[in-house]
Amino acid sequence: MHKPSLFYSMLSPIYPLLVQQFVDDYSLERGIALDIGTGPGFLGTELAKITDMTVYFVDLSEDALRAAKERFDTSETDNEAHFVQADVRALPFENDFADFIMSRGSLWFWEEPEKGLADIYRVLKPGGIAVIGGGLGRYIPQSMRKRLVAANKERMKTTGEKRPCFEDFSRMIRSALLDKAGVDSFRLISEDDEGKSGKWVEIHKRA
Repeated sequence: MHKPSLFYSMLSPIYPLLVQQFVDDYSLERGIALDIGTGPGFLGTELAKITDMTVYFVDLSEDALRAAKERFDTSETDNEAHFVQADVRALPFENDFADFIMSRGSLWFWEEPEKGLADIYRVLKPGGIAVIGGGLGRYIPQSMRKRLVAANKERMKTTGEKRPCFEDFSRMIRSALLDKAGVDSFRLISEDDEGKSGKWVEIHKRA
């Protein structure tokens, strides 16, 4: 199986907790879910373990999809699963297709994020929810959060990678969704009071 970096290996305990949070928050049980920018398939596989949802693992990278399929195949779940190579700006799904869409950590790497968010809204079913962004979730212990936040800061120093502050993230999302895509049913979420970590947008498609 494809081996993620040391930092991403450190993240492995968060995925079951984050998916459990999604299941609890949105009462997920059945229907169609998309895991966009799936990478090695952590989120989609964890969702399959605790729901009866059909999961579509979506990524531009053929290697990522291969790793996601290997992970899913060894998870001993019997959900229907599909592995789709696609650009988020042109998702190969019909309108009103998915009940739930999730994407963690890929938004920062999208070209033309406004087009990706608009296409996510297009394929979301009326009454459906999409959660897009990045963070560790509410369910992780504070000791784990502190350890992972510190490790991520060190990683970003080494790589030179930068992430927008919550205010910049909020402006980008509002511009992409409200001004450019005409979507006004969304909520911005930060995982801390200072807006320094855990930036998400929760998109609702009205029934």
